[in-house]
Amino acid sequence: MKRFYTGIALLTCSLQAWSAGPATGYFEHGTELYKGGRNSDAIDAFEQAVKHKDHSPEAQDYIDRIRKETVERIRNKALTGVNKSTWQSKYYFMNEVDHRIHVGISIQEIFERDSLNFRPGAIDALNQLAAAFAKAEAAQFDVELINEINQETVPNPTLSAQQLNAVFSYLSLASRGVLPKF
Repeated sequence: MKRFYTGIALLTCSLQAWSAGPATGYFEHGTELYKGGRNSDAIDAFEQAVKHKDHSPEAQDYIDRIRKETVERIRNKALTGVNKSTWQSKYYFMNEVDHRIHVGISIQEIFERDSLNFRPGAIDALNQLAAAFAKAEAAQFDVELINEINQETVPNPTLSAQQLNAVFSYLSLASRGVLPKF
């Protein structure tokens, strides 16, 4: 029975301390929680920061960022089994398998929908890959384009072939430093 009362006393203390506000401020507490990966608690702290006008614009930015990251994590899990949490960037992943370097590139992140036009940021990502290829001249690379669209949707085979050709051509030219100057 004594433990039960001790637990209640601790819980009451904890709730009273929270209702009075964290010693460091709601915003700072929220950033600590966010850095610790406790997003739900961080949102609560940031909402309190907005309510108490403790760095309100920054707190709202964090709330928006956490919600966006949460939606992206859910979206990635709902895709065709592609777990992008271990990718080097949202555009690609690179890892070593059996003394070969395996690279996967997201079609949806590289190209605008149903086109051969590169999305903003895609060229920078491809240049990063090309630099890695250039540094590891003797290494063997396996490169694949990953379609993140649900498997029920059949991709256009002609467009897929053109996208594959565009990525390989760009990587080949960029890794050798022979891209044309415009």
